[in-house]
Amino acid sequence: MQLEHLVAVNDPSNDFSLSRATLWQGLVLRAEAPDLFMAHVDSVEVIERSDIHLLRKITIGAMQIQDRIHLVNELHVRYDTEPSDQHAGGTLLMKIEEPESNMLFVRFHYQTPMDDQGEEEEYAKFLKAAWQQTDLETIRKIRELAAEGRFDAPATPA
Repeated sequence: MQLEHLVAVNDPSNDFSLSRATLWQGLVLRAEAPDLFMAHVDSVEVIERSDIHLLRKITIGAMQIQDRIHLVNELHVRYDTEPSDQHAGGTLLMKIEEPESNMLFVRFHYQTPMDDQGEEEEYAKFLKAAWQQTDLETIRKIRELAAEGRFDAPATPA
């Protein structure tokens, strides 16, 4: 199953715009602390960390998920979720796009081994809608944290 969609980061009608550096810091924070972005995450353990990758384990109820996260500075974050008895695994790519100065978008691309046809079709529709909502909330939360001054790189006025 695959899903790809684009989320606008800066709204031209809003005076508060995020810089690429601030957006990047927000995407990295989501990788390091997903519990700040998703209420259903019970715990997070970062097992390995470098400037270009994270290995983390998250717990959601009885389920444990291990992700290897690849960081390409101010370009993209790629999550490779390892398959297990509790999770089929898959990939999520969050790619920053800037077609014009100060016009920031994040392209979210999901790929899982799950079939989105037949018996799993209804579940796949639900999952895709949940992913889209989570991605919108991710950008909303990054904007909120930036407005609170959470990130080092200041937001720039539009």
